Amino acid sequence: MKKNLDISLIIVYLYSVVILVTSCSKNNQDSPIIEEPTPPVTEEPEQSEGPTTDDLIIFIPCEGNSWVVDNPTATKNMVVEGGIKNWSNTTDKIRTYFYATATGDIDVGLNAKFTGTTKLKVTLGNVSKEISFEASSTTIKHVIATFNITEIGYHYVELEGVSKTGNTFGEISDIILGDTVWTSHIDYVEADWFYWGRRGPSVHLKFDEPAGKDITWFYNEITVPEGSDPIGSYFMANGFSSGYFGMQVNSETERRILFSVWSAYDTQDPSQIPKEYTVLPLGYGEGVTVGEFGNEGSGAQSYFVYDWKPDVTYKFLLKGESNAENSIDYTAYFYAPEIGDWKLIASFRRPFPTGAHLTGLHSFLENFETKTGSLTRKANYSNQWMYDTEGNWSEATSAKFTIDNTGASGVRFDYDGGSEGDSFYLRNCGFFSDNKKANTQFIRPSEGVTPIIDFSALEVPELPVEASYTYLDSASWSVIEYSSQEDNGGEGTTGLAKDIIDGDITTYWHSCWVGDCTATSPHYIIVDMGMLKSVDGFGFVQRQSLSRTVKDIEIQVSTDNLTWESLGDFSIDKTIVTQNINVNNTKAFRYFKFIAKSSHDGTENAAMAEIKAYIFD
Repeated sequence: MKKNLDISLIIVYLYSVVILVTSCSKNNQDSPIIEEPTPPVTEEPEQSEGPTTDDLIIFIPCEGNSWVVDNPTATKNMVVEGGIKNWSNTTDKIRTYFYATATGDIDVGLNAKFTGTTKLKVTLGNVSKEISFEASSTTIKHVIATFNITEIGYHYVELEGVSKTGNTFGEISDIILGDTVWTSHIDYVEADWFYWGRRGPSVHLKFDEPAGKDITWFYNEITVPEGSDPIGSYFMANGFSSGYFGMQVNSETERRILFSVWSAYDTQDPSQIPKEYTVLPLGYGEGVTVGEFGNEGSGAQSYFVYDWKPDVTYKFLLKGESNAENSIDYTAYFYAPEIGDWKLIASFRRPFPTGAHLTGLHSFLENFETKTGSLTRKANYSNQWMYDTEGNWSEATSAKFTIDNTGASGVRFDYDGGSEGDSFYLRNCGFFSDNKKANTQFIRPSEGVTPIIDFSALEVPELPVEASYTYLDSASWSVIEYSSQEDNGGEGTTGLAKDIIDGDITTYWHSCWVGDCTATSPHYIIVDMGMLKSVDGFGFVQRQSLSRTVKDIEIQVSTDNLTWESLGDFSIDKTIVTQNINVNNTKAFRYFKFIAKSSHDGTENAAMAEIKAYIFD
C-alpha cells in the first residue's frame, strides 16, 4: 500500500509541474500590454526572422509629424511638402511623433528613397539601431527593426545621419509602423490637419465673472517661465468677447505686445468690411503700430514692439465701455516693471457690440508658428480681478480649462491647464503626455489684495496729428535689375518685377517658381527713378490676396547704381492697406533697391503689389 501511494504522489507532482511550466511560458510570450480602458490587443504570432515589409501598414507622414531637434530653421528647410528632404547635415536629428494607446513590441520602417548608399541611426525609446540602405530611384518601404513601446502616450522615431555616398541622407515621406495589432492604437497628424497639427492645440482659461455686475475693467498678470517662450508663442492675457490682448514671441529678435478687436462683420478680408462695421482707432500710445488684420476673422490690430523677458511678471489692464450709440470702446494698457508705469497700447471703437461692457473674459495660449510646434510653451496667470460699474473689485479665483478643435478632435494631445501654487497655468505643444482633462473647473488661492490703479492718471487715448505727404509720380520709373520674377505664366499676365511700380494694386511682382526656377530669398528689385529725387519715405502695398506676402525687408539707395546705402531693416504686416515707412532724414537719390528677406508664410517665395515713394508736404 505504501509503495502504491508514493507512485500516486509522484504522478500528481509531475502533473503540477507541467501545469506550472505551461502557465509561465504563456505569460512570457511577446504581446502588447494594454492598460484600461484601452481594448485588448490581439497577440502577435511569433516571428522567427523579424518584421517584413508586409507587416508595415501604418504610414505616419513626415510632412505633418516631423521636426528637426532644437532647430526651427532647419525644420522649415527640411520638413517640406512630401516629407523630409534637403537633409545633408549629420548634426541634424529628425523626430517623427506619434501617440500610442497600447504597449508592446512594434515594427518600424521607412518609406524613402536614397541617392546613394546611406547609413542612418534609428532610435525609438532607449534603443538605437544603425541601418544601411542601398540607392533607389523610387520611394519604397524599408524595414528597420522591432522596438518596444513601454508606456502609453507620445513617442518618436528619431533619425540621425551616419554616412552617405549621395548628396543627402535620403528623401523620407513616412515613418511606417506595424503590424495589424497596432492599427487602432496609433494616433498622428493626418493630411487634412497638417497646418493646425503642426501648430499644435490652443488652450484656454474661461474666468468666472461676478453675477449681476457690469464689468468695465479686467486686470490680469502673466509670468512666462524661463525656456517656455519659443518663437510663435502668443501668451494672451485679457481676452474678451470681441478680441484679445497679450504678448508674443515673433522672431529671435522681436517680441510684441498685441491688442486686437474683431469687426462684427464676418469676413477673412478686412477690405470687405462695410464702413458701418469698421473698427475705428480712437488713439494709441507712443511707438505703437495700428493697422488691420485678416485670415482669422478681420478687424483692427495694434502692437508695441517690446523685449519682454521670461520669469518677469507683466500686468495687463483692459477697459470696455459704451460711449456712443450702437458701439463699445475697448482700451488696453500694459505695465512692465522695467518701465514702471502703465503704458497705453491702443483704444478702438467697435460698432454693433455684443454688449455695453466687458463679457466673455478669458486667457489663452497658442502657437502660430508651424516650425516650432514640437516645442513646449507655458504661462502662469495670476491675480485676476474685475472692476464693475459700481466701483467694486471682484477677484476671479475660478476658471474653466478648455481646448480648441485641434485638441478636441484628437489631432494633438499635448494640451494642459489648471491651477498650480497661487496661479492658473496653461501649457501646450512639445508632445508631452501628462495633462489635465479639458472642460475641468479649477480654483486658485485668493490673493485678497485689490490692484492699486489710479484710473484718472492713465493716458487718455488721442489720435496723433498725421503728417501730410504726397506720393511721387512713378510713370517715368523703370526696373533695371531683379533677382527673379515669375515670367513663365505661373501668375497669368502678372508676376513681373515692373508690376511693382505700375500704380495698379491688382497686379504684383512674384518670385519665379515655374519650370526650372530655383529662386531663394533674399529677393531684390532695383528701381531707377530717372533723376535725383528727395524722398521722406516709402509706401508698400502687399499682394491683395495676401498670398506670399513679404515680412522682413531692407531698403538701400544710391545716386549712381554703384555705391549703396542701407536705410535699415523693416517688417511689413500681412495686410492689404498701404504701409508707410519714414526714413530718418530726407534722402536724395536716384536708385533704390527693395530687398525681400522673408515671407509671412515661411517659404522662399515672395510677392508685392506696389512700392511708392513720398515726400512730406
